[in-house]
Amino acid sequence: MAKIKKTKTVYILGAGFSVEARAPSQEKLVSEIFRIHKTLPHIFNDNKIDEFIKFLNKTLGIPKRLQETIPLEDIFTPLDSCIANNVSFRNLSVDELKRKRNLIFELIGMTLQHLLEHSPKGYIDDFAEYLVEQAKSRKNDNYRRLDPVSVISTNWDILLDNSIYNTIKDSGELAVVDYCCYVSSYDETDETVKPGLEILGKGGFNVKLLKLHGSMNWLQCPKCHRIYVKFNQKIAMNPYSTIDKPSCKHCNNNFGKYKAHNLNSNLIMPTFLKDLSNPQYKIIWQNAGIELSEAKKIVFVGYSLPQADFEMRQLLSRMVDVETEIEVVNWKDKTKPELYDNLIKDFEQFFGRDIKDYENGTSNYIKELLA
Repeated sequence: MAKIKKTKTVYILGAGFSVEARAPSQEKLVSEIFRIHKTLPHIFNDNKIDEFIKFLNKTLGIPKRLQETIPLEDIFTPLDSCIANNVSFRNLSVDELKRKRNLIFELIGMTLQHLLEHSPKGYIDDFAEYLVEQAKSRKNDNYRRLDPVSVISTNWDILLDNSIYNTIKDSGELAVVDYCCYVSSYDETDETVKPGLEILGKGGFNVKLLKLHGSMNWLQCPKCHRIYVKFNQKIAMNPYSTIDKPSCKHCNNNFGKYKAHNLNSNLIMPTFLKDLSNPQYKIIWQNAGIELSEAKKIVFVGYSLPQADFEMRQLLSRMVDVETEIEVVNWKDKTKPELYDNLIKDFEQFFGRDIKDYENGTSNYIKELLA
């Protein structure tokens, strides 16, 4: 049986996609926490920074001179392993480990909030407009035969999410950002957050954005597992703020209001032991595999195919067709060209074929894409 002719382009975004908008790469997050604390000490609570330093020093045994460069995987892997297996770690009980994990996530979240508050993201807005325009072909029940584009992101930041959402809102179109999982609106009166299938059924269209590691604008109910979404706000930080603990409106209606319904952040942290058992993440990863299988072309933007991301490597290995075109978009530092050259070799070795590459960075790539 002959293959169906594929037309879809899937964009896979890594941390490098947002670097030009001042988002830090994953390996620089810890150093950014320390830098911000030194230059703008009011951003963080001093007690929390002191607690973080004490954890690095007393529990992990990291000397002061190396604390700013410790990889996040080396922080979260022992934490997550012990929590998952219900065992203590050195001087900390399991409950204390959970509190330390929340502390570090809070510092990371506040760092991202500060760095991205006034980010120069014109190129991301342009990319969002391009995605919306491409996806528009699916409206009026054309989704059955047209599916030109989707985005798979490994990032937590919501720069692209907000740009797509705001582009849709300004256009007046019946459309949604579709996270390809079961979502509910964080604000009860907000009608702009709807499942993609509902909008397609009404003759609108969806812009698919699959976030494999979660999103800063998501919270999740630990009882019913619904994901609550709010655009233009990092609600993943709300449980750590001074506001009343957000709670699941559906479970409150069905069972009465209990602390067991308080919403939690559900971000997947950088670790060698990623827990993908969450039912919502299972749906997202399954749909990501489907998107990859249907792709004529996959464009990796600011993604380096790290060895530690073996779940993603496995997904790509299983679900990408041998005839799918592969393109890599990154930045070639002329002072260290070997880094870029090795990156391209890694992609060619992984996929077992020649690939197309673009060495002038994300914003220039998007500019040429729209030309």
